Amino acid sequence: MVARRLKAYDYKVYVTGPFQAGKTTLIHTLDPDAISVERDLKEPYRGEKSTTTTGFDLGRVVWARKEIGHDGLIIPKKEFEREKDEYDGWIVKDIELRGVPGQLHFKFVRDTMRANTDGVLMIIDSSDYGMVGDASAILAETQAAFGDIPLEVIANKQDRPDAASPEQVATWLGVPHATGMCAKNRESAKSALGMLLKKIETAAGAALAQGAATASV
Repeated sequence: MVARRLKAYDYKVYVTGPFQAGKTTLIHTLDPDAISVERDLKEPYRGEKSTTTTGFDLGRVVWARKEIGHDGLIIPKKEFEREKDEYDGWIVKDIELRGVPGQLHFKFVRDTMRANTDGVLMIIDSSDYGMVGDASAILAETQAAFGDIPLEVIANKQDRPDAASPEQVATWLGVPHATGMCAKNRESAKSALGMLLKKIETAAGAALAQGAATASV
């Protein structure tokens, strides 16, 4: 018998994007107990005191649904563990959120964090047209590494008055679609992640169906 490889999560989501796009904010909004390896910036960035990820961000959430096809709930892992009796009989998936540095010179870190990824959130600051070059480079790097893996482009900071629309962000990057989000807003962050999780589930189902069809030939 071949030993089954066990993992502590059902789906791993790789969170990438340019410097200061909002990756760490998103992960900590979804999981207040997330951990980050980061440092303070020497100077404010675009007028805001901030930190930057130099290692990784790691968050854990649970996707809980009464039935397949439902949007369900996205719950921080520790919160779910405290209240899991309330979800008896639900379909539960453990989700790992792994954020990576956005500076281009940290490519070696991004390379080491890609193993076992099931889907990608690509975060863009929709209020900063100056990051389009870096965003395009990271998107190309991500597509080359993952191929046709489920990917959701997120136009973050839609709460800012100078934010471009998701349609404009999609045009910047040459992709067919982008989803608007405010990473500081939990419901907005949950909605963005939920869209990707449904794509992952659809892709997983298609892969299983293809495998079954191949086996029957």
